[in-house]
Amino acid sequence: MKRMRAQQLILSAIAFNILSGPLAANDAQNGIPSGELFRTEVAASTNPLIANSKYQIWIPDDASTFRTLFVFNMRGAGKHLVASDHEWRALAKRTQSAMLYCEFEAHGVRDNGYASSMLKACEQFAAELNLPELPQAPFVLWGHSMGGRVAQDFVRFRPGRVLAFHIALRGNPSDAAFMQEEAAARNVPGLYLMGASDGKPKDIREHFERSRKAKSPRAWVWLPGQSHWPKGMHFKRNQTTPKDWRAWAAHDFVIPWTEAMIRLRLPTATDINESIVNLREIQVESGWLGDIKTGAIAPYHKFRGKRSTASWFPNEQVARAWVAFAYPDDKQL
Repeated sequence: MKRMRAQQLILSAIAFNILSGPLAANDAQNGIPSGELFRTEVAASTNPLIANSKYQIWIPDDASTFRTLFVFNMRGAGKHLVASDHEWRALAKRTQSAMLYCEFEAHGVRDNGYASSMLKACEQFAAELNLPELPQAPFVLWGHSMGGRVAQDFVRFRPGRVLAFHIALRGNPSDAAFMQEEAAARNVPGLYLMGASDGKPKDIREHFERSRKAKSPRAWVWLPGQSHWPKGMHFKRNQTTPKDWRAWAAHDFVIPWTEAMIRLRLPTATDINESIVNLREIQVESGWLGDIKTGAIAPYHKFRGKRSTASWFPNEQVARAWVAFAYPDDKQL
């Protein structure tokens, strides 16, 4: 199976354009999960409404099938994550995931066709690379800034397709209608990653607290000392160091949280002939809670603070990772 898949990928790459062939060997020598990067472009359509956009997908070497798809819309930060982040590559390999980078920016995804464009890209990659599981693989969404709006809106648009989401430093406020969620969307676990030195719009904090009052499995994460972009990175440049990138992207907390969510929500087996994977519901009362002001954590039923405004975590390990990352000196923010 693996050998057949590898041969099919090689044949597809001749016409499909591999972006990073020589780097794979160097990665393998350094103990970094190696793989190949492919790209496609989705054509615009008016009926149905589909936006034109370009996409890249990273496929780990020796992968025979994929159970999830990490979908990044993070401006320059998203491209860095897919092309250069070794820890997310390792997570993808451990969890049988591929990594998709969306080269677009949008205020939302419903009215301009970007949600349909993302789904169409999965169909195209499935056909070109012989990956029949991609059209129904659950998404792990991560969006930075305007990309955070895209992730947030996709959860509202197709909640059954989203395993978990990350909103990273979403800047500009949104209208009230955009910030509303129905019950299915509120059940999707999420992270709100907000820079302690960045602008903190009132609406996104209210969005988090409103979801938590409805017992959504979500967490608020202060990024200590961080502003809107990683140090050394902006739209047209990327000079960030590995240390600065890891601090901004909150790897020490985000990666264990994401891996825990994947293991909690994925069913033990999936059928590629199904149109959607039936993700497991999360039992919120079996998790942990954390006080955002103090960093105090406890199991759900032993938590002494206000549960409706506390961050939610799947287990003690992830809760402690949150404390270690966001409250390293036990300082209140």
